[in-house]
Amino acid sequence: MSDNDVTCQYSIKAAAVATGLSVETLRAWERRYGIVEPRRDESGHRVYTGADVARLRRLRETTDRGHPISKVARLSDAELNSLLVDRPEDHPNVGASQALGTRILAAIEKFDLEECDQAIAMAFALLPVGDVISEVLSPVLREVGERWHRGEFSIGQERLVSSAVRRQISGLLNTFNSMARGAPIVFATVSGEPHELGILMFAALAASRKWRTCYLGADLPPEEISNFATRVEATAVAVSLVLPETLDRSLEKLHILRSGLPSDVELWIGGAASFYVDATRFPAGSVHMAGRKDFENRLDLLASSAR
Repeated sequence: MSDNDVTCQYSIKAAAVATGLSVETLRAWERRYGIVEPRRDESGHRVYTGADVARLRRLRETTDRGHPISKVARLSDAELNSLLVDRPEDHPNVGASQALGTRILAAIEKFDLEECDQAIAMAFALLPVGDVISEVLSPVLREVGERWHRGEFSIGQERLVSSAVRRQISGLLNTFNSMARGAPIVFATVSGEPHELGILMFAALAASRKWRTCYLGADLPPEEISNFATRVEATAVAVSLVLPETLDRSLEKLHILRSGLPSDVELWIGGAASFYVDATRFPAGSVHMAGRKDFENRLDLLASSAR
């Protein structure tokens, strides 16, 4: 397929498969950032050209390398290509990350829990935590989700990798917290949001940077989160939104959470479904995290203000 091909036409599901993005992420990026402008067929359904798919693939690859979509959405194709040039000094761990991701996926294909555990443990042993999250685990989890949607992986295989990731990161949190300092950051999801791996991985990233991390888990009433954060004198609360279908209820709970927190405690909001939300609907004073870079920058700002 040529990057300039405008004759090929793809449905949104076909475009998602061709680019490695989920349909939900694709819609969210279009709505929030206008990354492409698909045509509509006679039935009103989105239709993507080959050029659209090529651009979407470049955007996915740049975000896989840690660039926030908010920063790259408006770049030209040439500018995106320049970010994707493999320079060893810029991406020293790309080869290792891909090899480890391939090993994890191979273990899942064989239902080999022990091998999956060992591959994830090796990733954390060989690479910085941030690179493991953005270059190994996030792509693997995305690929597992896509294969499940296509019927190539079973629910059991999806649970296999989820359990392995959860075990490995929980152990890391205990180790990192023994060396942590300063006021804690609380990580959780509000009731109605059962998906925890994203927020758990970012808790590990904060802990690896020596922040005291209180991970409460998923699906908690907002009053419980705010009460806990107040009692432990947290400096920030980080929450994740994953399910688009529960956004209205989740936003209500975020407002309850914000109202229960002391005014000097920051509320950080991330997750795939957060890109569906107009910024004006978030609680006043909250911070939207577009990805790893935004999160790390906020940790740096928080550290600077605490000095």
